[in-house]
Amino acid sequence: MALEIANGFERTADVIELFDEYTKWIVSEDPAVAEVLRAQGYGEETASLDGKYGPPGGMLLLALVDGAAAGCAALHAFGEEGACELKRLYVREAYRGRGAAGALVRRLLDFARERGYTHVLLDTLPFMRSAIGMYERLGFVRTGAYYPSPYEDTIYMRLDL
Repeated sequence: MALEIANGFERTADVIELFDEYTKWIVSEDPAVAEVLRAQGYGEETASLDGKYGPPGGMLLLALVDGAAAGCAALHAFGEEGACELKRLYVREAYRGRGAAGALVRRLLDFARERGYTHVLLDTLPFMRSAIGMYERLGFVRTGAYYPSPYEDTIYMRLDL
């Protein structure tokens, strides 16, 4: 298995397909999450990936396994000075447990440090236990809400860089 972390802007159709798989999966786990996606402007996000995740402050990544799209993740400037937000981390089930998610997040963290961000924020959901464990191993800690979510069980995390 050859894992490569690539620029997602070079294969946006694959990224959008992965984003859509991700959103279908999380809504299937809990239909109430659909309201969170609406509140986050998910439709506008996929219509303008470069607007949200483009340079200089953002990054969109695609994990490739033997050339096939296996996962994705993104990062963008967020709110307060020095803050950025990690979004849309998703790895297809067939590729999970092989290090793709960790490689995506580590690349985004390196980018955040290079850009001078002071901390990374993220939100996640209680049923994403594997992701939460990985975030904690990478040094993320639970924090207070950094935006109002319509989903009361949203878990907010932060990593100081």
